[in-house]
Amino acid sequence: MTMAAMANKLVDAVTTLVGWINYSATDPFERVRVSAEVVKISTPLDAAGHFTFIAQHPGAAAAVTYLLELAPELMDGTIGTWVTAASVAVPAAGGQVEATISGGALAVDPADAANVKEFSFTYARCTLTPDTPAGAYAGLTYA
Repeated sequence: MTMAAMANKLVDAVTTLVGWINYSATDPFERVRVSAEVVKISTPLDAAGHFTFIAQHPGAAAAVTYLLELAPELMDGTIGTWVTAASVAVPAAGGQVEATISGGALAVDPADAANVKEFSFTYARCTLTPDTPAGAYAGLTYA
């Protein structure tokens, strides 16, 4: 069996929402994504899937809360209403928290329902509070 035959969205690479992004074949720019930056997801999240939200940092002055929000793409190509998908806290001492999200538990905002391009979430953002410690990371991938 070849690698191409085994490829599917369940083994899609992690989408970095906050933190360092290395150069790769699908993303030719090295950079740091910051808290609350809007990210277009390469494989939209739909009701048929399960996703893992990963939040980590090496240590901070206080516990850090990570709020993951998702939004659909509307017919005109704009971003729809943001909905909360997960909220986790990593203690001040640092560490990693993983939250499994069921796509079936996510719902497009009723105001957007008639105007969504697909019934899936195409955009994500992660907001860290009270601030973003050095070395913080947030990512999203299929479970």
